Amino acid sequence: MKVVIVGNGPGGVELAKQLSEEHEVTIVERETVPYYTKPMLSHYVAGLAEEKSLFPYPIDWYEKKGIRLLLGTNAKRIDSEKKILETDRGNFEYDVLVLATGAKPRALKIPGWERMYTLRTIKDAKRLKEAVEREKDLLIIGGGFIGLEIAGNLSKRGIKVRVVEKMTRLMGLDEELTERIKGELEKHGVEFYLGRDVERIENDVLVTDKEEIPARVILCSIGIVPEVSLAKESGLDVNKGILVDKTFRTSKPDIYAIGDCAEHEGIICGTAKAAMAHAKVLANTLKGIPDEYDFHFRSSYFKFGDFPIAIVGELTDRGEWIDSETKSFYRDEKIVGVVVLSDVRKAREWEERLRSTR
Repeated sequence: MKVVIVGNGPGGVELAKQLSEEHEVTIVERETVPYYTKPMLSHYVAGLAEEKSLFPYPIDWYEKKGIRLLLGTNAKRIDSEKKILETDRGNFEYDVLVLATGAKPRALKIPGWERMYTLRTIKDAKRLKEAVEREKDLLIIGGGFIGLEIAGNLSKRGIKVRVVEKMTRLMGLDEELTERIKGELEKHGVEFYLGRDVERIENDVLVTDKEEIPARVILCSIGIVPEVSLAKESGLDVNKGILVDKTFRTSKPDIYAIGDCAEHEGIICGTAKAAMAHAKVLANTLKGIPDEYDFHFRSSYFKFGDFPIAIVGELTDRGEWIDSETKSFYRDEKIVGVVVLSDVRKAREWEERLRSTR
């Protein structure tokens, strides 16, 4: 079976690993470097990881696995009737086509927006690292997990970090959990400006609706936009992401989508961990093993500097602290989700327990 994968990120690479022994696998990738671990980019920017450590699989690894890797190649169009992927380096026939096209950073188009950095690719990371090392200062717009990870890592290095967030809560969590996260990062000198509307950038200042904040280097980290252009132009059903079922089938036969570009019932998972889990489910499906992905069960593990946090299961409006590090969330007197601070082992135990009761 000829499997063509568009995208060499965590989902695409994991799927190729799962299938390459039994099938003919080709990866089409627009970037010019092999797979690198995007969750480690903030560590690289902070000087906590060397560039070479970001690349676990050199070119010869692909060759040894029997994976054909086409770097610097842009996928242009899918002919779903003839089962051909058209690229700027020729056309490729497929039996199964998998879109693992990822996402791009969400833009914030305010006056002065062109001065902002993003963090999505190794190229972005190099630019940001150079600026931060020069200025020893960073303002982050966005209080999501990427922004908080880099805030934690940079503050450990003595870099002055400010976080500006439109909402009054971090990561969609409640006020108590927001305060716990804030408190841990504030210990390392991170400053928070929550509930702010960003208006413009003037010289070395970010202007909000409440104040002017010094900002020599500004990172925009307000979320992602799934990369759906190839799917949309090729006639697949898309919303914010490429619409899929629980087995990652799209609206066209023998075409699947996984990772940040995939959407199911309004849910876009948005983490490398989820993308790899998508790949394992899809690999089973393609091998004829019944499997499906539970999009409604969240399993996210983060580390903000020295402060680990895990979000497992579903978070509801009713939350209670079980102990000083664990907050549980209930539906009909049943625990359906937890947030665990500091203790990753406990979080994994909770994940196993909650999955077994679904």
